[in-house]
Amino acid sequence: MTTYKKIIDTLIKEEIATEFYRFQGSNSFEYFNIKSNKFDDSKHYIYFSGTRNHHYYFTIRRIRQQLNKVVLNDTPYNISNKELKNEESFKKITNIVLNQENIKNLKSISLIIDKNYYKLLKENSVYNMVKKQSPYLIERVDRKLYGGGYGVSNAWLDLLNDLTLFSSCIRITSIDILNILKNMRREKKLASPYLISNILDTKERTYRMSDNLYNDFHKYNIMNDLETIYEQKMYSEDSSFGRNPSTNIRDILTSYQKTREKILRLADNSYHKY
Repeated sequence: MTTYKKIIDTLIKEEIATEFYRFQGSNSFEYFNIKSNKFDDSKHYIYFSGTRNHHYYFTIRRIRQQLNKVVLNDTPYNISNKELKNEESFKKITNIVLNQENIKNLKSISLIIDKNYYKLLKENSVYNMVKKQSPYLIERVDRKLYGGGYGVSNAWLDLLNDLTLFSSCIRITSIDILNILKNMRREKKLASPYLISNILDTKERTYRMSDNLYNDFHKYNIMNDLETIYEQKMYSEDSSFGRNPSTNIRDILTSYQKTREKILRLADNSYHKY
C-alpha cells in the first residue's frame, strides 16, 4: 500500500475527509484536468457522486448511453436484455465495441475532500426546481439512487478545488466495457452498480496529493471562497453557515490547517522510515 493511500485511509477512518467520485467521458465533459489536478472551468455546473455505488450506477448509465447513441447508432443493435441474450447479437456487439475508436478517454475520478466541504454540501444543497430560481446554489441530484450526487459551480467549485486533498484517476477501457456487457448478460440487468464494481474495485488507484497542501498561504484562498459564497448569497439561510458565517469560516479554516498539518506530518513520518 502506498504512503498516500495509507494517509487517505487514516483520514477517512477518523472522519477527517470523505471521498467523492466523478465519471468523465462520453457526454460528461472533461472539466477535471488530470495534469493540473483540479477543475478548470468554474462557470459550468460540475456533477459528482457522493457515494461509490452512485458513481458506479451513473458510470454504467453513461456507458450504456454512449454505446447506444454513438457506437451502435448506425447498426441494428442496442444494449438491451433482448439483444444481449441473443448469442449472435451479443457477438456482433462485442466485436463492434472492441474495434470502436469512440470508446476512449472514459475515466473514473476519485476526490478526497476535507470533511467540512461535505458538511456544507449537505446543509446548503437544493433540488433542481429551487436551483432554477436561485442560480449557483448547490444542486442535489438522484437523492433516492444510491445516495445520489451534487452539482456545483462558481465559488462552490472553487472551494471544492481548494478543499481537495488528494485525487486519482483510472481509465475505463474497451476490455472493461466488454466485461460489463458480459455482466449485464449474465445478471440480466442494465443499470446496477454491481455490474462494474468487480471491475473498477480491482484496479489500483494511484493518488496525487494536492499542491495546495504545500502552500502556507492557501488558507486565504479558502477564506476568499467562503466570503464570496456569503456575499453572493449562494447558501441556504437555514444552514449553520447562513446563520453564523463568521464562526463557520473561522472553524473551517482552523480545521483545514489541522488536517493539512496532519497530512504533512504523516507523509514526513513515512519518508523518515527509509
